[in-house]
Amino acid sequence: MYRRILVPTDGTELCSLALDTALSLAKLGGGAIVGLHAYSTRDAAPPPAGSVDPALLAACHEREQQARDALAYVRRRADEAGVPCETVLAAETAPFEAIERVAHERDCDLVVLAAHARRGLRARLFGGEAEKLLAHGTVPLLIVR
Repeated sequence: MYRRILVPTDGTELCSLALDTALSLAKLGGGAIVGLHAYSTRDAAPPPAGSVDPALLAACHEREQQARDALAYVRRRADEAGVPCETVLAAETAPFEAIERVAHERDCDLVVLAAHARRGLRARLFGGEAEKLLAHGTVPLLIVR
């Protein structure tokens, strides 16, 4: 079965379904999971030197807390299931690049990813991390909807 399964999370309910799947596969095969919260460095631009924007600072703190909460949830669920777990917070130009990089760095043999079902023009304009990984990724991918 799978030795190490990467589970990217943004803390949404849909990611919880992917986590359930990853935990079941890991438990079945005696494997471990790696919880990942990846964020885009494009969204995390620091404020200009010497200035402090309270709104920007608050948004940065809120984003960091959401990431910590999402990863704590993954660890808690893994502990409850008796599955070994590590967590990673990663910054990359695009989240799909962080997913691919961490999967290789942590020697993961599967990525279990939640996919939001986008349709029509929105799907063509924005795409999603799942679509980008399908097109450019090299690690086996299981998409959960």
